[in-house]
Amino acid sequence: MRRIHALALVPLVALAACSSPAAPATSAAPATSAPASSAPATSPSASSSPSADKPANTGATLKGQGYTLTMPEGWVDATEAFKKLQPTVDTGGKDSDDTKDGFNDNVNVITQSSAELPLAQLADAIKTQLEKAGSTDIEFKDNVQLQGRVALQVWSTTKGANGAHTIQFMTFNDGKIFVITVSTNLGLAKADVLAQQILSGWQWA
Repeated sequence: MRRIHALALVPLVALAACSSPAAPATSAAPATSAPASSAPATSPSASSSPSADKPANTGATLKGQGYTLTMPEGWVDATEAFKKLQPTVDTGGKDSDDTKDGFNDNVNVITQSSAELPLAQLADAIKTQLEKAGSTDIEFKDNVQLQGRVALQVWSTTKGANGAHTIQFMTFNDGKIFVITVSTNLGLAKADVLAQQILSGWQWA
């Protein structure tokens, strides 16, 4: 299996609501777009529900702590490879057909127990954490709906990922924080479509 280029950001900042702030962990994750100077909007702009313009997900289904994630066609479970990269990863998958350019589009999920924070506060903490991890071009986009939960959306670029985009979605549910990271070297528009398609495969367990 070729090396996976991906950011697996450990969301230690979420623990700030119940303990002192923690330093960011060393991790990896690609993203996209121009730098953002403001916090994301509070109203959701997209949904994780399938629609007529999004193909049904027929790839492998990742079964994690409190969720399942059915991936697009041709995507396979790569959890073992992700755990070697970052042991805190809960599940991960990749596009097994995307092999021509030496980069596999991929997704990973990290979850941990956490008190729930206002998303604007989480955005400030995540921006600081991403900067300390060496990410650039950090941009918060409109929040999305993840099966009834509003999720933060942030795009960034990770050093050493060959210009790939890192698209992350973060939300709270049932006493935990969930961080979904999509890594892709597709163009911006196609990267956005891919990320939304992946979200459409999310189900709370």
